[in-house]
Amino acid sequence: MTAPPEPRAHGVPGIVLPAAFRAFHTLHEPAYRAYVDAHTTASGPVLGRAFGELAAHWSQIMLRTDPAAYAWDLFTTAVHTCADRIPIPATSRLQYEAVVLHHIASCTLDLTSKTTGRPPEKIRHLLRTWPT
Repeated sequence: MTAPPEPRAHGVPGIVLPAAFRAFHTLHEPAYRAYVDAHTTASGPVLGRAFGELAAHWSQIMLRTDPAAYAWDLFTTAVHTCADRIPIPATSRLQYEAVVLHHIASCTLDLTSKTTGRPPEKIRHLLRTWPT
């Protein structure tokens, strides 16, 4: 019996994505998609481009002590090269992102924390101090 072939990157012959990246994608794609959906109606290409950035930098991400936070920062940078920010007040980039995830994309505080790679206490503080 032979093993099934490794999943390949869409449209790129010969590239096999690492298992860790595929697991990361499966875990974070719903919240990452919700963040992109909050910023654009054409979320498919933006989401694909942003995940492509993560795949391209995956070895650097995995070397970090905070891979989820680093990946989130790369992801949101890629998103905002294609989509404008929502005009909401925020005192920092992370506060803006936490507000979008929690209040607009309806992510729980725990999911917002895991998605951004930041401790729940930090996310809770950013949401409590949001200048609504």
